[in-house]
Amino acid sequence: MFAKSILTAAAVVGAATAQTGPGFPVPASQPLVVSFGNNTVSPAGELIPRPETANPPNVSVTSWYATSESNNAPGVLLIVDLDVPRNGTRVQLVHWVASNVTLGPRVSSSNSTPLVIPNGPVPYLQPSPPVGDIPHNYNVVVFQQPANFSLPAQYSNLTNNRFPFNVSQFVADTGLGQPLAGSYFQVQNLTGTATTTYPPARSPTSTSSGNGTAPPQFEGAAAQPLGDRAVWVGVSAALLTGLAAFAL
Repeated sequence: MFAKSILTAAAVVGAATAQTGPGFPVPASQPLVVSFGNNTVSPAGELIPRPETANPPNVSVTSWYATSESNNAPGVLLIVDLDVPRNGTRVQLVHWVASNVTLGPRVSSSNSTPLVIPNGPVPYLQPSPPVGDIPHNYNVVVFQQPANFSLPAQYSNLTNNRFPFNVSQFVADTGLGQPLAGSYFQVQNLTGTATTTYPPARSPTSTSSGNGTAPPQFEGAAAQPLGDRAVWVGVSAALLTGLAAFAL
């Protein structure tokens, strides 16, 4: 009975804290506000018409992190598609890698702060799932940027060779650690009828990443609240609270 309660508590905490899509291997527990023009992704995982994704999304945060040098330390933003059909399976494709992401001016009427996002080192690529395929999941995540961040040599041609991508390996190779915040949206191409057979949908617990490597824990500064938002609460603390409630 107690073991079942532990599993139930863990499932509740996981469902409550995961902001990224099912199966994304580096989940984020804090939300990003993602919008394409006037269309804000809400709830996370909303199906967005492809024409609206022609330009990069606007992204806002409710919390950020600070260092001893600056309260506006930079971040790294990724957008990754988990569902690209290739050789009978589903692989990842990277749509955007933006470094030196910073906080923009805060809008007084909003609970979130927009990010200023450069378009490189890997420029934004519009989602383009094949005609007749299932909706693809596009995960948007932002990380604390390590000092002297740059793309390792093996990613020097990433703009022209975006798949198969392995986000877990990329995070490990670049030292990004766990995401600060995340979200995801879906896009489906309904402009015609499929002329080929696509592989089955990815399992919600799979990562479609081949030989993935777990990302390292980044020993950086803690996230700080923006405005009146509360300080982030760790998953472990939430899990302990859930276990205590089940034990009573």
